[in-house]
Amino acid sequence: MENNQQNLLEKKIYALVHRPLFMFTLFSSTSMTVLGGTIIATSIPAIESHFANVPHIDTLSKLILTLPALFVMLFSPVSGILLDRFGRLKFLIPSMFLWSISGMLGAVWDNIYWILFTRAIFGISTAFVMTSASALVADYYVGEDRQKALGLQGFATACGSAIFMCLGGFLAHYDWHYPFYVYGIGVFLAILVILELFEPRTRKKTQLIEDTKDRMDIIRLIPCYLFGFFIMVTYYTSPTQIPHLLTQKLSINEILVGFCISASALAYGLSSLFYPKIRAILSVKLIYIIGFACMGSGFFLIYFAYNFHLIATGLLIVGVGGGAIMVNNSSFLLSITPKQHIAKAMGILSATSFFGQFVSPILSQPIVRQYGISYVFLVSSFILFALSVIVAYKTK
Repeated sequence: MENNQQNLLEKKIYALVHRPLFMFTLFSSTSMTVLGGTIIATSIPAIESHFANVPHIDTLSKLILTLPALFVMLFSPVSGILLDRFGRLKFLIPSMFLWSISGMLGAVWDNIYWILFTRAIFGISTAFVMTSASALVADYYVGEDRQKALGLQGFATACGSAIFMCLGGFLAHYDWHYPFYVYGIGVFLAILVILELFEPRTRKKTQLIEDTKDRMDIIRLIPCYLFGFFIMVTYYTSPTQIPHLLTQKLSINEILVGFCISASALAYGLSSLFYPKIRAILSVKLIYIIGFACMGSGFFLIYFAYNFHLIATGLLIVGVGGGAIMVNNSSFLLSITPKQHIAKAMGILSATSFFGQFVSPILSQPIVRQYGISYVFLVSSFILFALSVIVAYKTK
């Protein structure tokens, strides 16, 4: 009798988490974290011009895009510990409201340092949104369903990124302040979360005691964290450097810049969506090898490209490799992490990935000053090719 009731409950939960509106709400909340940078990426050159009298504005303007990543890095591990202990939704919902409000505040200030301050608050809220939403995906879905869910998560993230990159480019063409107002969509999504999502069932204390025997093997997870870091260091050269390359070197307007960068996000999303089919053909190791090589090839093409169409093609290739790798990395990490440590593991992955975002312009800007923007993409391609070779020869 008890088993029948348990099976009936599991069937109801399965039906609930596969409803279209439920999945839209869940994956929209996960996609918010990437929208943090893509919405305002095309505004960066205009912001740099507006604050041209501020010392080191070439670096400060790019920190508007990547400073939140530093605070995601600092607070993601903390959020993971809190989520595993106290639950998901009680942190997700207020964090979504804070994400939206702090994001919009960037349009209010006419002081670069106040803008950076609000971006720091934005980063803290992003840490809790990203970790809690990702943990919910892992809670709601298991096995093959989880692989499909991670693919859909990547697809939703990339599609949202592509749409809002185009919207941000359109708005930035008229005024650099306007894209910041797009963060207001977070309020709408937070209301949907309140109405649609539910807190996963908590386990009994006896089960928690038994779970302590399964400790998180951090050594085994280190490669996943390193891959997440290097992927973001290289991938984020696109939104931080491509707008300058296109507007300053090729005189392309902001609207077309938005469409160009969104090409990479669109390819990223399609690659993520088809990850379960890719995984059915290729091993985890081969997806890493091919994905890194694909990203490296895309950046290598951008290095040689001096026209809009070739750069867009290079970004498409980068997106194809990046989407497959990111889903592969998350899926592999979850497959080797005990269930009771999922939020902590995802929190650390968020920290290392967003730290890669933060240091990306800091590492790339000296190359830009010394050699020019194009050489950033050459260095990125070498890093990615090296990772492909390392995975091929140094892993089982």
